[in-house]
Amino acid sequence: MILHGKPVQERVLAEVKAGVDRLKQASGVTPTLGVVLIGEDPASQIYVRNKKRAADSVGIVSRDCLYPQGIAQRELNALLRALSADPAIHGILLQLPLPKGLDETVALAAIDPEKDVDGLHPTNLGRLLAGEAGTVPCTPAGCLEILDHYGAKLEGAEAVVVGRSRLVGKPLAQLLLARHATVTTCHTRTRDLGEHTRRADVLCVAAGRPRMITGDMVKEGAWVIDVGVNRLDTGKLAGDVDFDSVVTRAGAITPVPGGVGLLTVAMLLKNTLAAAQRQAAR
Repeated sequence: MILHGKPVQERVLAEVKAGVDRLKQASGVTPTLGVVLIGEDPASQIYVRNKKRAADSVGIVSRDCLYPQGIAQRELNALLRALSADPAIHGILLQLPLPKGLDETVALAAIDPEKDVDGLHPTNLGRLLAGEAGTVPCTPAGCLEILDHYGAKLEGAEAVVVGRSRLVGKPLAQLLLARHATVTTCHTRTRDLGEHTRRADVLCVAAGRPRMITGDMVKEGAWVIDVGVNRLDTGKLAGDVDFDSVVTRAGAITPVPGGVGLLTVAMLLKNTLAAAQRQAAR
């Protein structure tokens, strides 16, 4: 089974649009997202454009704060605090990675955790670790959305996450634990990666290395979630999973492109709506 992201994305965006319409009718509040983009990273610029189009489609207002020539850390922190204090802004997205010389940990901490729609503020990551309600990072949330949409059984499953980044690997492992899977996290220091991946009923790969997971490393019938997006020398995109060799063994697999990547923006907008709903209810 190919786990296409498009139908999942369309369902999530339809649910968000309906929620935005209800919020506007009930309280007159239009969810508004403040986006901060520093520098001229091409991938970040594409993401911001895609986010704006998606936001427009569901009725969320996007207010972009663009600094193509850069900004000092003190100014960035002040900007994020100002957006946090602005009652007209319900969610804040600081586009990562930041240019060299800027500390993303310090910057993320300057955002009000209630407006942190990327789920990367220390408070929200702590809530995730504690199993409490909070904003969940968008890409890991998208992985779970796909698994749920297509009917994966997570309770009691052996789950392996390859990658331990703050953005994907660590929060994804916590989400799977919360669904009662038995979770192993692998990384660059893991000895015999294949020994772990071959045990996985659910294999999630977010390592940033093209086609590193091959067919002989995958259990027959496994669910494989490929988070990686790598541009090859040919210009084509490839995931962290070698699709051609793995698809013959996996029971279900996400394609690249067309899989998890489609859910990241959708989950961001879902988080923005939720933040606006919480603030409107105060």
